[in-house]
Amino acid sequence: MISIFTNILLATATPVDNGNFWLPRAASTTAGGVDLTFNVITWICYFFFALIVGLMVVFCIKYRRKSPDMVCAGPTHNTALELTWTIIPLLLVVVIFTVGMRGYLNLREAPEGCYEVQVTGQKWSWTFDHPEYGATQVAELTVPVGKPVRLLMTSNDVLHSVWIPDFRVKMDVIPGRYTSLWFEATAVGEYALNCTEYCGKDHSKMLATVHVIPADEFAATMTKLANEYEDMSVGQLPAYAINRLYNRCASCHSLDGSLSTGPTFKGLWDRVKSGQVKFTNGESLSGLIGDATEYGEPENYIRESLLNPQKHIVQGYLGSMPSFQGQLKEKQITAIIEMFKHLRDVTDANGNITVNPDGTPTE
Repeated sequence: MISIFTNILLATATPVDNGNFWLPRAASTTAGGVDLTFNVITWICYFFFALIVGLMVVFCIKYRRKSPDMVCAGPTHNTALELTWTIIPLLLVVVIFTVGMRGYLNLREAPEGCYEVQVTGQKWSWTFDHPEYGATQVAELTVPVGKPVRLLMTSNDVLHSVWIPDFRVKMDVIPGRYTSLWFEATAVGEYALNCTEYCGKDHSKMLATVHVIPADEFAATMTKLANEYEDMSVGQLPAYAINRLYNRCASCHSLDGSLSTGPTFKGLWDRVKSGQVKFTNGESLSGLIGDATEYGEPENYIRESLLNPQKHIVQGYLGSMPSFQGQLKEKQITAIIEMFKHLRDVTDANGNITVNPDGTPTE
């Protein structure tokens, strides 16, 4: 009986295309089941709220004490009533458990043949690696519509949590171990991905966008993404870096000179080249750049700061930057250095990005 009831509910559940007062739009194959569980519990709450409040009002009026001298009989035992208020809630709880467990098992077991993406969370950005294509995305995840996608996730520092509201999926991302979730998008579009585990000062900025594109365009898009910087000249690298690589820096480093968790990128190359940087250990960068010094050229200092950021911590900052060792290829490191050198050419005075990845001006 209960199984038949839950099957009917699941069969009649349809995705909510545009969302409603309670829920955002439903854009994955699992969203309907999650919404069903939510709606079943919500409507049960509505019913019992109305029933209990209604009976309470009726009883308050009907059984009120009509005079100070009125004497009422004490409550009596009623087996039928007690069985009713025990059996009916028990059946409802069983239905809720059955519907919820089916949805949970479906979300936990990824289908065979999923497209796999490796996700790394770190304060305060998301990195998405596509092993099949050798492509890496930061703060952006591109997936095909109509194909199951499995995210294999870990953290480089503290607890994080991936949540994609429109897909109704969420899972903690834990340092030192792997967790996973899967989804199958049903509609082309852009969807928000958030961190829902408080992870420090800029937790609210740890955002990403999921781009769902047509399946027949996916392979070409990923192949282009994996190789787009390989054939670029040095002059094209600043535009590529500000659009594709700065995403992982944006939560800590501003482009307009404003204070943040890390030093602003505005004027950074001038400060580095002139050695006008002081460190928490009392050293000055001016003593580490030049002939017969640790870095020699200022480019070496920037490279070291990306791969070993704790070696020299800039005065006034806590040194919370993670290492990008193994995450950036050599040409990408070069691209970041060139971005610093030509930051005025790819941003305006307010820190707004003014070029596309291919170097063309933004609209």
